[in-house]
Amino acid sequence: MALTRTLRFGSTGADVMRIKQRLLALGFYAPHIKELRTETFGRDTQQAVKAYQELQALVADGIVGPLTYAALFPEEVNAQAVAAIDGIPAQIGAAATEALGNALVEANSVRRAIVLDALQFAFDTAIPREYPLSLYIRGGNLYNTNLLPNVITLARIASGAKRQPEFYDDGRREMMERAVLQNPGITGSDCSGGVVGLLRHAGVVKPGFDLSADGFANSNSVRQIASGDLMPADLLHKSGHIGLCVGGGYAVEWMGGAYGCQLTRIARRRGWNFVKRKEDAFGSWTSFLRPNWY
Repeated sequence: MALTRTLRFGSTGADVMRIKQRLLALGFYAPHIKELRTETFGRDTQQAVKAYQELQALVADGIVGPLTYAALFPEEVNAQAVAAIDGIPAQIGAAATEALGNALVEANSVRRAIVLDALQFAFDTAIPREYPLSLYIRGGNLYNTNLLPNVITLARIASGAKRQPEFYDDGRREMMERAVLQNPGITGSDCSGGVVGLLRHAGVVKPGFDLSADGFANSNSVRQIASGDLMPADLLHKSGHIGLCVGGGYAVEWMGGAYGCQLTRIARRRGWNFVKRKEDAFGSWTSFLRPNWY
């Protein structure tokens, strides 16, 4: 029996009973507690799951998602879920990996590919780094029209700082230059250029496709949805800014010169300032968009 849904407090069914029976066999229950007689995921099961997760060095949230299920039933893991998790890069922390894996299980192959592509550029504060993995470059697209990554050089930064100094002042240029020296293959884009590049690379739009952040919001190729209906690879918008929903309550966005590309919470936007070495708060998304391309 493969995992077909996330199991948590309040879930009921035969799959819940299977979890209980495995936890009992592993010694995480007292043998005769009442909760073992029902197919309901109660408080005793939640605590048993947390204890098991702690032993396995998993996020101890009491929820059975793909990672916890794979640990409990290594012989019967959900291959699709594990494949999705395996595609999530190492710079994404355990909590986000679990949440993203749960979301990507139900996403179609195009949405999953776009999300996994985006995640390789994203910084997660759960795993500290000195510099971003992808820079914020005003006017840049993540993938060029030849579908090759937009690699940033010291000369590109110098040219940008000359043309638009307001995007490189207050220590941002120096931080970007150090990031390039540390990683000569580092990419860069602005917020809409990140989304544009991902769509180009996925082949859902033509290589010459381009839109601004507000252009996405006004496009006939997207429609507004409720925040509760968000799926991986839907879009998030506020005036002058765009991001990509990656599932599990997370987004990937190219936030600004001091931030580069980051994995952020949709409901509580915070970004790590690589210049000032602190976390900054950002305004909420105001609209949620579903593309018609996939």
